[in-house]
This record gives sequence, structure tokens and C-alpha cells, in this order.
Amino acid sequence: MAHIEQTRAVVEAEETHDGRIIPAKQAEIDRPVRLQRDSTVCGSVYGGTVEVNERATVEGSVMASDGIDLAGANITGEVGTPDKVTASDARVDGTVTGKHVLLSDCVVRGNVVGSEVILEDCVVLGIATADRSLTVENSLCYTVRAEDEAIVDELTIVLPQAIMKGAIDLQSPVAVAGLGSIDVENDGDGRLPEMDADDLYEQGNTTYLTLAPRILNLQKVTDRLSELEDAVMTAVDDTSDSAEMSVEDVFERLKVDTERISPMD
Repeated sequence: MAHIEQTRAVVEAEETHDGRIIPAKQAEIDRPVRLQRDSTVCGSVYGGTVEVNERATVEGSVMASDGIDLAGANITGEVGTPDKVTASDARVDGTVTGKHVLLSDCVVRGNVVGSEVILEDCVVLGIATADRSLTVENSLCYTVRAEDEAIVDELTIVLPQAIMKGAIDLQSPVAVAGLGSIDVENDGDGRLPEMDADDLYEQGNTTYLTLAPRILNLQKVTDRLSELEDAVMTAVDDTSDSAEMSVEDVFERLKVDTERISPMD
């Protein structure tokens, strides 16, 4: 049985709470909310802190004033807090927003936005944006945008361009998975096109990591990018089977070449 009280809200393991968990009075605004393993909330959740445990599901958004922790959770809406978001092995059908965002082994059908963003072994079907620092390891994103410093290792992006405004540490080349078979200068082994430090171009105060100067058939790429945008929107909007959605499912929906996709290794 769920315990929805003024000082706390707890949904016990394997139980379902039919309705939202949101404050009804001032005294409830800062209460902690906890969902135990295999539990379900049929509605959105708001708390001072929110903890969603293994295989628990929120059929709505998760918002908190002081931090969110998702461990093996399934969220069918947005996730947001002005504080810290940590998540591991989670599936989120919406944008994730926080001051500090640390995601590991997660699939996000939306953007990831924060001041400090760390992605490890993740798939983000949107833009990963960081105001201060962005660290991406062994992950795939539609694209990334770093307003300050960025550390990138084993990143695969769908869009053949990323924006970096500060110091950039490219620890390995960035693979471009969404273009399929295209003609690119200096593409030696026929695998997915890759971008390295030679593909950084400055314009004003912005640095672009882009394949554009090396693409030999721009019309073909333009047509493919239009297809990719439609596919991303379809994958983001289709939340009918989010609990079972795997990384492989995402790539299949996007028709992305998986010859070198880091999160699948």
C-alpha cells in the first residue's frame, strides 16, 4: 500500500498508485518521494527529492526541487530539477534537465540539458547540451552542444555536426552514424565517417566539429538528414513500448548503420 503523507510519499514494491503524487498543500512541497522496485505511479510525481528504483515506472513526468535519482526506472515523461539528476539503466521518454546531470546506461527520447552533463554508455535521441562542462563516453547522441569545456571519448552522433564553444578534448574520433553510404574525402576504410581535430572549424566565438567541408555529395546528405529528422521525431513520439525499448530498437527505428556504434559494443 502506498504511504502518501505530509512528510513523505512511498509506493511499496510491486504496488500501483492510481494517480499523481504532487503537493496539495505548502507543507508537502519538500517531502521526499520514493518508488520501490517494480512499483507504478499512474501519473506525474513531484517531491523535494524523488527516488525511483529498479523496474519502477512513472506514467508521467518526474520533477523535484532538490534532486532526482533513477535506478533502472522507466519514466514516460520529462525529468527535471534545478539540482542534480543521476540515473543508471533508465529509460526516459522526454527531456532530462538539471544543474548537474549524470546518466549511465540510459536511453533518453529527448534532449539532455544541464550546466554539467556526463553521459556514459547512453543513447540520447536529441541534443546533449551543457552550459559549463560536457563529458561524453561511449555514447550516441543526435548531436551535442558544449557552451564551455568538452571531453569526448567514443562518441557517435547522427547529425554530422556538433557545436563546441570552449576547450575541447577529443580523446578519440567522433563517428557519424546517420549518413549511411556517402562520399567523404579522406574516408580510408569504408566504415562510418569519423571526425577528429582536423574537422574543427571556428566561426566567430563558436567552434564547429563538422564533416561539411569533406562531404562530396551535399544533396544526398541533405536528403538523408531530412529522413533522419523524421525518424527521430517518430521514435521520440512513439512511447507505446518504452519499457521494452532497447538500444538496438532505437537504431533500427532510425535505420542507423551499426557497424561502429559504441554503446552496442
